[in-house]
Amino acid sequence: MKFVRTHDHIYLNENRYKKPKEMFKFIEKKAFKKDRFKQKNLICDFGCAAGEFLYYLKKKRPDNEYFGTDIRSDLLSKAKSILPKIKFFKKSVLKIKSFPKKSFHKSFLSGVHPIFDEFEKCFSNLIYWTKDSGKIFIFDMFNPYPVDVLIKYRNASDYNKKGNYESGWNNFSTKSVSIFLKKQKRVKNFSFHKFEMPFDLKKQKDPVRSWTIKSNNKRLMINGLSIIQPQTLLIISLRK
Repeated sequence: MKFVRTHDHIYLNENRYKKPKEMFKFIEKKAFKKDRFKQKNLICDFGCAAGEFLYYLKKKRPDNEYFGTDIRSDLLSKAKSILPKIKFFKKSVLKIKSFPKKSFHKSFLSGVHPIFDEFEKCFSNLIYWTKDSGKIFIFDMFNPYPVDVLIKYRNASDYNKKGNYESGWNNFSTKSVSIFLKKQKRVKNFSFHKFEMPFDLKKQKDPVRSWTIKSNNKRLMINGLSIIQPQTLLIISLRK
């Protein structure tokens, strides 16, 4: 069985720079709440897609220096056209030689690590690339139960074509991630912060896109994979 990842093409047809995602606001608030008067930070968004999050950060925190990486040339071209003053690179978060050791004060990763069947390499590289006393912010699903879940999916319209299965919705547990991080000598501490959408999201034609449902007066994210998404921000602080 062959696995692919093609769903990221959706970002080529979207234009949400002026209407940032609620998760962007949540991440920015957590990442900069104690840094209002500190010196300029070197900040990288790994897996930046078309640069929407970087656009939001630069608008909110214009004095920092920003960088973005992705493996798709088409998404990087779009990002460069919107943000010509930001440096973008076609590099993989899985390749440690993509950047020198201790390059950035703050490293961001959103919607990326569930693509991989193992999170350790990706997280290790982020630690390697982040400066002493720096911080890493990883946003996506983290299973609060002690179970690591690997998921592959295929649209039923591709059944007769024997289309490939897609990746992108793996759900690693907070327990496994915690065990891994406690073994990392440069990690000072870490914490998980739950995110809840502040308003309802409707279904879209694309069944893989997420929407909200109500349960016990809380909004839960779900999609056509029938997966409840425990969206969470992992904050990792490094030692001096």
